[in-house]
Amino acid sequence: MDFRPSAKELSHFPFLKKAQDYIKDIFPPLEVLLKQERGKIITDLALTRISHALSQKRSFISHFQQRHEDEIASFVVSRIIASCIQDKNLFDRLARYEAERAYYFLVSEIGTENGERGWNENTPLDEEGYSPLSKYIANEFRINISSDRMPLADYVEIAAPLHDARFKLVNRRVQQGYVEIKKEERYELLRERIRVFLRRDLPFKIPKPLCEQLDPVAEPVKKVYQEQMLQQFGAIDEDAFPPCMKALILALTSGTNLTHAGRFALTTFIHAVGMDVISIARLYARSPDFDAEKTMYQVEHITGRGGTGTEYSPPACAAMMTTGLCVHQDGLCEKISHPLSYYKVRKKDMAKTKKTPETNPNVI
Repeated sequence: MDFRPSAKELSHFPFLKKAQDYIKDIFPPLEVLLKQERGKIITDLALTRISHALSQKRSFISHFQQRHEDEIASFVVSRIIASCIQDKNLFDRLARYEAERAYYFLVSEIGTENGERGWNENTPLDEEGYSPLSKYIANEFRINISSDRMPLADYVEIAAPLHDARFKLVNRRVQQGYVEIKKEERYELLRERIRVFLRRDLPFKIPKPLCEQLDPVAEPVKKVYQEQMLQQFGAIDEDAFPPCMKALILALTSGTNLTHAGRFALTTFIHAVGMDVISIARLYARSPDFDAEKTMYQVEHITGRGGTGTEYSPPACAAMMTTGLCVHQDGLCEKISHPLSYYKVRKKDMAKTKKTPETNPNVI
């Protein structure tokens, strides 16, 4: 495409290749920039991005107050900070936030229905109502925004995580290897493609000295995130564990060697509900083949604290059934599809049961 985004346009979509090229020669190496006042401004902007990503209620500002290059740089720094923190859920949230942010800027480019002034309102539109920028972005993510159909393979990859029934393949019209797409769905699918690409890039491989330099700003982020996770799952309560996890723990503490699938399922689950790496390793100490060094290596690998930095998620109930780990099902098991969902529901039920009405001392 002959179109070249302006600095203003690049600042609204900082993940574009052109945006990265734009700031390449503007800033010194990050370890040098962080020591400068400009670096503090950019770091603060990066922390704001992360804060918004962690927030349950998200709002977006179309008209920026800071320099275009600072806005782009803050996107990069936010992903570097997240990579140093090494938490899969944080990567997920950051990628989703940036994709939702991009979606908002796409649909509000020339203004919104509620009268909000467009941040790029003077841009020309083609006969279908698309700006050169929107077509440029879609093209970079390999989507033809003007087409009313999409290759089946591309559609399946994009739509698989979407829960809305209208995106399910069984509800779509498919012809000759293409899925029909309505005009109002195109930006939604582009948003999901952006999210997938941004998530795929994380975590970056960051040199240890740089992460150490970023520790003072990363620690508060860790604290906020851990508090959110505590609110989500609360203190660890083994009584609320699903039957499959209780069975694995019982087998482990009674001296039975778990299968690889069993170790993986248990480790990912208890890590997800808040158990730290050392506590997880201690749990395996009763295993007949316990090897402290090997166990720590395996636990750190699964929880994303070592190796590639990939943090694995607990397997869903369907996967637990496939590996023969789904045992002692109860009534709640029939209503949920993931061990973490079981844990959340059971904890809430147990909390309600523990609540008792205040006793009136005047009543005999």
